Amino acid sequence: MLMKTEIDVSRGLALADLLLRKLPYVTNNALTRTARELVELEREELESEFTIRKPFIPSRVRITKWARPGSLWTRVEIDRNVQGGKLLLTMFETGGEKIPEAGSDLAVPPTGGAVRPSMSEPMTPRLLYKRLNMQRVPTSGGRVQYKGEQRTFVIPNVGVFQRTSSRQRIARAKRGVAVPKGKDEDLMLLYRFRTGAQLKAQMHFLKTAREFVTRRFPQIWREELARELAGR
Repeated sequence: MLMKTEIDVSRGLALADLLLRKLPYVTNNALTRTARELVELEREELESEFTIRKPFIPSRVRITKWARPGSLWTRVEIDRNVQGGKLLLTMFETGGEKIPEAGSDLAVPPTGGAVRPSMSEPMTPRLLYKRLNMQRVPTSGGRVQYKGEQRTFVIPNVGVFQRTSSRQRIARAKRGVAVPKGKDEDLMLLYRFRTGAQLKAQMHFLKTAREFVTRRFPQIWREELARELAGR
């Protein structure tokens, strides 16, 4: 017995065509949502793992390349480019040694000192090394010294010091008693010289990103697909 039947596949083809047209937008929206959520997660983790002295630091975790329907990829990273130099933050991912970018030593302020009162506080702006404006000063004996503003000077291979008046000198000055220059003065250590500084691995930016994207992106993609089809 011969039977003849006809199947209308036009609706199926139309749906397939719709899906093909929607997929770039679905994927674009899913990538953007995932990237935004990842930024917030990484910022929260950063604040939990580090003592943040400068409030702008978490904002350096950002989307540096946005997805587009014609360019279906995105990038979330720590933007290291800031005024005055580059952030060291990324070095804490694997650990390493910070070395001087210029000269032979790093000027490291001791915690609890005048420059860095505590780990939770920012460095004292007026005592930042670059603001001391260290200058090469030849002496009458042919030697070379380095002196800066605010009565600062360098002791080679040791650090940067500041001359400060002692309580006795201040008391005498208040009474109008002259004190010879250089007498009754204290020396305050502002920076120690180090050939390098070890940075331990304490950040998990990449691990967090991989785990989050693997878990979250498929779910977000399905949600965006359902939203696109519902709005057709």
